[in-house]
Amino acid sequence: MGALALAGGLAVVAAPAAALADYGSSAVYQIELSANLNGQAAQLLGGGGGAWLWIELSRDHTGDYTGSDCGHGFGGTGAVADSGSVTWSDNGGWLTINGVVLNGLGSFPTTITVPDVYHHYSGAVGTYLTLPFPPFVTQTMGSSQLTVAP
Repeated sequence: MGALALAGGLAVVAAPAAALADYGSSAVYQIELSANLNGQAAQLLGGGGGAWLWIELSRDHTGDYTGSDCGHGFGGTGAVADSGSVTWSDNGGWLTINGVVLNGLGSFPTTITVPDVYHHYSGAVGTYLTLPFPPFVTQTMGSSQLTVAP
């Protein structure tokens, strides 16, 4: 009996917990975005930077996000955590997401605009989100990877 009770106790401990981001049927989009400065832009800004975000969008046009961003040239020393709530709209094939704040880039409130079709996309660093670049840094000085998923 003792071995059986021990085995049962271990099974309870080993059982996987529900995911913290389990949104059930309310999630209509999941957005994964990686936007990175590279090459000359990284050198101009003292080490580069970027934003790495996961965003859940619910049917009621709300959602939340988590991730991090890094802006060495903005007085930052490395990656900083980002998380919070968002609102979103679907405008003629594009999702516009508001409420994301990039804490490593001076608490910059970015607007994210992505296609509303489930797919993987690539673009320049500023293709899918606004960034507080100085005039000498253009959105083409980096790259983005984007996934729009159900």
